[in-house]
Amino acid sequence: MNTPHIEHALDNITIVCQKKLSFLYPQGVPEPVRDRYTKELNLLTHSDLIDNFEIFRLFSEEAKKSSVPIHMKGTVMGSFIYYLLGVNCFNPLPVHYYCTDCGYFEEVHTHLFGIDLPSKKCPQCGKDITADGFNLPLESVWGNDGEKIISFEYSVSTEFFPFARRVLTSIYPDNSIIPWGMFQFESGVSDPNSAGQVIGISPAGYAVLPAGNTIHDYPDLISYLENGDPCITGGNWELSIHSLKPIRLCQFDYIDDLLRLQRATGIYANELTPDVLRDITWSNIRNTAILNSASRMLFHEMKPKTFKDMVALDSSSHNSFSWNRNNAEGIDLYCFQKMISSDAFKKYPCFTREDFFDYLLESGIERSLAFEASERIGKGHACSTKEIKEQFDSLPIPDDIKEVARNYRYVFPRAHGIEYILLYAQLAYYARIDSRAFSKIMFKKENPT
Repeated sequence: MNTPHIEHALDNITIVCQKKLSFLYPQGVPEPVRDRYTKELNLLTHSDLIDNFEIFRLFSEEAKKSSVPIHMKGTVMGSFIYYLLGVNCFNPLPVHYYCTDCGYFEEVHTHLFGIDLPSKKCPQCGKDITADGFNLPLESVWGNDGEKIISFEYSVSTEFFPFARRVLTSIYPDNSIIPWGMFQFESGVSDPNSAGQVIGISPAGYAVLPAGNTIHDYPDLISYLENGDPCITGGNWELSIHSLKPIRLCQFDYIDDLLRLQRATGIYANELTPDVLRDITWSNIRNTAILNSASRMLFHEMKPKTFKDMVALDSSSHNSFSWNRNNAEGIDLYCFQKMISSDAFKKYPCFTREDFFDYLLESGIERSLAFEASERIGKGHACSTKEIKEQFDSLPIPDDIKEVARNYRYVFPRAHGIEYILLYAQLAYYARIDSRAFSKIMFKKENPT
């Protein structure tokens, strides 16, 4: 990349993180929390991701000022630094109670999330305290050695694009900031070699050009958005080989819906934190008709009692199963129930990559091996080609976990599942407090009754 590094980026990140830590833990930052933060900051310091985190910080500040929610896609949401820098994020730390009055800290060893645990009285001062944390390990973001590839792809509303461009222009005053577009095909696949008919080029974010260059220096990448504006086209790799820095912004309809709902109700989406959403149930979410068909079926059949269970079932709708050959677009309920009823699955109920990681650790597997194995499982190595499968079978991990793993060709990351469920819970919250506004906005009814 020929774009300049952002001046004082790491200092800015550190200052904001320290300020957020002081806000979250006013009576002192507990040692386990400080340890996670210090480890991540060290990994970030020795990575090439500092500018990406700084852009995220600035985007988050802009989103907060404009009350426009933004989300990130992928495992980066499991980063504690991401949580400290961001807005509308969730705490990835192990589940814990903390008393802001006296500083009492208690880590809870559970497979549930903090949002699932009841409030209780602080044993030191008697104040009501609630649990926090979503049990996302350091490795799920950074890997064993800090060299795991971390992508920065934002899920945003259409309204955030001009704010993002303004931020990028302030960061890179000597560089052209050009719209980035992706081909859209009838098949819904963004593939330049697709046989499908191109139906348009939709905004995909922005490309930061090297200083002194203009869009006309890249004639093989020039195309036009649906509104006629010139844009750069191509994938991340193609932009990078031309020394362009891609900033991926994915327009997400549900975030546009959140904007409309906060205007209609006067309740900001960014204020709907996990603490506010604790009593949202599976039926509240399912009855909004937000879920995809597979998740809707699983919620109806399984009636999940906790947010952990809701994440598990919704993640299942994104997983790929070895037994699902004839129904690739959905879930065979009989096979799914057979899977979760097996003795191995009852012992190790794994629905996400991090479930495998957690149970491997609890089985006594060394931490780096547990992560390696969970990554292989996530990529379907347990039921892949003969050579890859043999390599997986040779791993010194429990046979019951291997049996569970053989059900999967792809396993969803927990962070992404949490993001979806909390977003759905926010929409369900609006439905509960103002059903007319929700119905009109979500179902496009002019006079909902």
